[in-house]
Amino acid sequence: MMQKEAPSSNADHTTTFNDLPAAMLVNIFTRLPVKTLIRSTSVCKTWYSNITKPTFISAHIQHSLSCSNNNNALFVIPLVIKHKKYCTLISAHTGDVLKKYKIPFQTKTNTLKLCGSLNGVLCLNEIDFGKISGSDLLDDYQELYLWNPSVGKYKRLSWSCFKKGGECSYALGLGVYEPTYDFRVVRIVYLEDEMGFLNGRVPPKVEVFSLRSNKWRRIKEAVVPRVAYQCSITVGNNMAYWLDTKRTKSFFEDGWIVWFDFNTEMFGKIKMPDDVRYCFGLMAHFVLMRFEGKLAVCITSDLKESSGQPFQPCCIWLMSHEDGEVSWNLRFKVLLKERARPLSILGSGTLLMVSPTESESGEGLFSSNLMREDLLQSKPLDVEPGAGDALFIESLLLLEGREELLESA
Repeated sequence: MMQKEAPSSNADHTTTFNDLPAAMLVNIFTRLPVKTLIRSTSVCKTWYSNITKPTFISAHIQHSLSCSNNNNALFVIPLVIKHKKYCTLISAHTGDVLKKYKIPFQTKTNTLKLCGSLNGVLCLNEIDFGKISGSDLLDDYQELYLWNPSVGKYKRLSWSCFKKGGECSYALGLGVYEPTYDFRVVRIVYLEDEMGFLNGRVPPKVEVFSLRSNKWRRIKEAVVPRVAYQCSITVGNNMAYWLDTKRTKSFFEDGWIVWFDFNTEMFGKIKMPDDVRYCFGLMAHFVLMRFEGKLAVCITSDLKESSGQPFQPCCIWLMSHEDGEVSWNLRFKVLLKERARPLSILGSGTLLMVSPTESESGEGLFSSNLMREDLLQSKPLDVEPGAGDALFIESLLLLEGREELLESA
């Protein structure tokens, strides 16, 4: 008679999720959406520790950037938030609302302006309509807000290294100090001269906010090449760029790119070559964008055909800035069907533009697919694009405090 085989000693052993190799766990976690990861922080201390590590947050962001589902979406921020308490993620082609994010704070003026965005964190500023002077520089030391809609967390940056005295304006840039993956904000402060003008004669002051230390720090003897008139575009993680075009007495445009390296905390400048600056003559309009992982300069000009119908030629140049060497490549040269103000370019090659409409909001959002020869252009979307971020992704930045996060999620 055959004897029954004794049961294996491993029969009662159950493999758990924690038995997987650490590298495999990270690979799985990086593919999960932010909301799931936030809930996972309450499973155990090990998971909480792994998910909140800067190295994991960075890996999750890189995975999101590489396979983002929002390549054809725009994050829309209402200009006036007194009655509109939500920001929306909309389809750039249909205008359909994909997600809604409740604004968790209220400003004194009930307004919001997008100053920049990076890896899912928005830098916002309120607008004082009584001080609008035509300059793109931000006025005075108004409160700044860092807000990550995905985790429902924000941080108010109201303090500064510099005392308030007289009128001032400032430019902002967002970036990451890569050795420790510390999210940072750089602020260039321009003070009025003895004549009361903010014309750059008085050397600007510079300070950097560190999310890790939660404070501003002054950069002593910072050398800023010249005034940067727009909020920055960040390329990679550590390079912030501003566009500065200055009209001289001879009416020639003097175009420069001002950059700041968050790793070295050094400023520099790059002059745009004549082929870029003068591709549409002297009255061209310049907008900084980001496309294919590089800095892009979008240049447009308002012209009319012989029939009198308006049209708008558009060139998009890509700049490479590697190891101190700068090169330029003409990526697109197209003729737009609508006279519009370029806003941003999506990863799919769709150019977003703001143009006047007959609606009550006064402006509508158009999109043109630059990859197509026929330049397929959408109808105006039924949204109010007071400010829009075409580079928005969901991330875990500003992730801190388990109980607080679970309430926000």
